[in-house]
Amino acid sequence: SGWDPAGGLHSVVWDPYKVLICERCKSGKDETRILICDECNSGYHTYCVRPVIVNIPSEQWLCIQCAGGKQATFADTVDELMQEPSKISSFLSFPFSDPSYFCIFHKESLDIFSPTAAHSKKLAALGPLSDTKPTRKLGALHVSRTRNRLLWILPVPLSEPNHFCQTLATMVAAMKYCGMETYCENLVYDTKKGVTELMNNTDLDLETVGPLSKINLGVFARYKENLQAGVYPPIRIVNDDNIGFTVEAMACMPRHTIITEYVGEVTTIENSYDTSSDSLMTLLDTGDPKTSLIIDPTKQGNIARFLNGINNRSYISRRKANVRSRRFSYEGVCRVVLFTSKQVDPGDMLHYDYNAGNEGKSVAEWAETGFYDTSNFV
Repeated sequence: SGWDPAGGLHSVVWDPYKVLICERCKSGKDETRILICDECNSGYHTYCVRPVIVNIPSEQWLCIQCAGGKQATFADTVDELMQEPSKISSFLSFPFSDPSYFCIFHKESLDIFSPTAAHSKKLAALGPLSDTKPTRKLGALHVSRTRNRLLWILPVPLSEPNHFCQTLATMVAAMKYCGMETYCENLVYDTKKGVTELMNNTDLDLETVGPLSKINLGVFARYKENLQAGVYPPIRIVNDDNIGFTVEAMACMPRHTIITEYVGEVTTIENSYDTSSDSLMTLLDTGDPKTSLIIDPTKQGNIARFLNGINNRSYISRRKANVRSRRFSYEGVCRVVLFTSKQVDPGDMLHYDYNAGNEGKSVAEWAETGFYDTSNFV
């Protein structure tokens, strides 16, 4: 309707997306990779936004201008949790009502690892290094005591109560900020879609999923026991404007230190075709998307999803890798653990290769096994 003396409005079609350009680079190339803000209709390449978006979101997406102020900042969430530490414990099902109580309760054991602790005192408490008995009980906690460089090492938590509490606050804040509903440390099978633990049979994998040595299986079991007691690795989650969430070491961790098990909801590759998650991990590859399994920590999981990937096309980025993933058979089912591949020092960011094991595969095979295009990673 309106003034139209030439009678031409009926033939004019307005399409706001016909000439769509990215607001960052001002280019309209790669239009299939341009995200459209659901509020202002502005366009942004998935690789121009920061942090980079790997997969096209399946739900509402807002640009940074429209999203600003609609969600509490990560720092605000951490501060809020520090004011009410019981919320940290509640979300993590932590064995103490206040995480700082963990350090107080285990002070005598944790003091053994202090840089100022006398060597004689440490030797008296832990005993000599051993190849056959890699862990010892120190109070109520398990600690590593081995010189075998092939064995996994148990992480030693921070001993200062406030620092320990703050690192846990960053973990909970990151999980809540990303919309994770439940924290868990075990694989959760998507039974509503017919996925059960029986499908996670290592004999069905196209490649041989080797078992751990009996000694390393014992170390892994001690790691899980420590976790139930409240032992977390000395790390914190950081939210970087350019990278997104990443993990920073707060203390030195020797090579082969266990960081975390990769857990979350287990579903089939076929069921994940419409997911926008950027944190999928291959669990079992049968060659069939109907039975191949992946771990999706979008709604439930732990800190594993926050470790950064490397840029597979950048030599400098590949050199940043200081964490490895390892699939292994545990009681006939497949599990995945992330551990340090070299010594990690305080302040180091943790990186690993999201596409490890996909070398030499075709693009089609990459797509079927959850390959990530990391070429735009910072």
